[in-house]
Amino acid sequence: MFKRLITICALAVMFAGCGVLAENITPEEQALIQQRLDARSFRIEAEFMLPRRGGQQALNSPYGVTVNDGIIISTLPYVGQAWDLPYGGGKALNFQAPIDTYMEERTASKRTILIGTDNEEDYVTYRIEIFNNGKVDMSVRSQHREQINYRGRLDPDKDPSKKDN
Repeated sequence: MFKRLITICALAVMFAGCGVLAENITPEEQALIQQRLDARSFRIEAEFMLPRRGGQQALNSPYGVTVNDGIIISTLPYVGQAWDLPYGGGKALNFQAPIDTYMEERTASKRTILIGTDNEEDYVTYRIEIFNNGKVDMSVRSQHREQINYRGRLDPDKDPSKKDN
């Protein structure tokens, strides 16, 4: 009985989190999101961090990922197990580096983007699911740290190709 109650509660929390994806945006905002993605020039604002151990943590600083001109700028906090790191912990997920691989898959409701980059300390892979409403689920893997996930949104008003943003 207790296991069934735990399972029901877990499913309720999971589906409540999915309700966020139903948020409506204007057709103009949706077109701007698609335009940013087509140009490979976008900014993702991370709003939640989901480490492998522990619970979801809200982020209130301007954390995120910017993709522009074949470069990725990652400013993400990291919590988790790491191994084989430089003294002091290294760059973690705070770096700027050229994009090695960029692959994209489209469906009617979202785009899935895979980005691989070498930040001189580690090879990092970002799996980014961007839904039509601008909501984002992102999974980050590296060779020397365990996987971590983030949730956030793509801000259609921030154009990384323009320096005044």
